[in-house]
Amino acid sequence: MKSSARLFWGLAFIVMGALFLAERMGVLPFGLDFGMFLFGVPAALFLLVFLSDRRQWWALIPGSVLAGLTFLVFNSQAHWMRDEQAASLFLFSVAVPFLLTYVFDRRQWWALIPGGVVTVIAFMPALASGNLSGEFIGGLFFLGMAAVFALVRLATLNDPRMAWAWWPAAILGGFGLFIMLMGTVASQYFWPVMLIGLGLLILARGYLPRSHSH
Repeated sequence: MKSSARLFWGLAFIVMGALFLAERMGVLPFGLDFGMFLFGVPAALFLLVFLSDRRQWWALIPGSVLAGLTFLVFNSQAHWMRDEQAASLFLFSVAVPFLLTYVFDRRQWWALIPGGVVTVIAFMPALASGNLSGEFIGGLFFLGMAAVFALVRLATLNDPRMAWAWWPAAILGGFGLFIMLMGTVASQYFWPVMLIGLGLLILARGYLPRSHSH
């Protein structure tokens, strides 16, 4: 344990010193300010904890989030991408550790919910900066939420207790389609058609003969 800690901290200080030296010598094409070290060094340390022991999956969460913050600081200087795209990438860095938690241990199905939800949210800033309508973006959001719960159920098909996941998937999916329709001409026909369909379903269940098991 002590030898691993020495190796861990030794490599961390070597990387920090090498980056400082490269900046002083003008080798790096960009400057390194305090914010990048404030977030970047702890991010590297947490990620090294996970890489040294895959059982320490918890270290992925602060490591990935801090890495995302480091990129935000770097992008504010280098301007590699627009602010909306950088915000989306940062939000995705929050989702990544949860998704990887499930990838490394399929028993951790719960990680799909925060990972999937934040992944859907991560797309929103980039989509909002385009020419898409608000109804379309809102519909995509709820359809994405529906896909998350559907994925949870598909990942737990061998557990009948997880059948509840179909309900939020269906409700969110229907709501998403409805919001999308609000931005089209078809929206004025949605409620009449839905009411007619509901009435036909009630009549069918009340008057059609039912099969009886013997």
